[in-house]
Amino acid sequence: MIAQIGLYIVFVTVMSLVRIQSLLRKQQKKEAALYGGLMTVCAVLGSLLLAGVAIPSLVVPYEMIFQPIGKMILGK
Repeated sequence: MIAQIGLYIVFVTVMSLVRIQSLLRKQQKKEAALYGGLMTVCAVLGSLLLAGVAIPSLVVPYEMIFQPIGKMILGK
């Protein structure tokens, strides 16, 4: 599993660096910074998923807010 995570990180890093260099050649510095930040977050989350760590869903807070409203509307 460690090898899979390592290969995943290497692959994401290489592909990100290629894309960031392409953006920098086009003088798109803000886009390159944003892309780098997003890919860093994706690499971390992907590594955690490969390791089998349960990542909390972003749906839970919305479910807590809208579930009572839905039950009132549907009458259940």
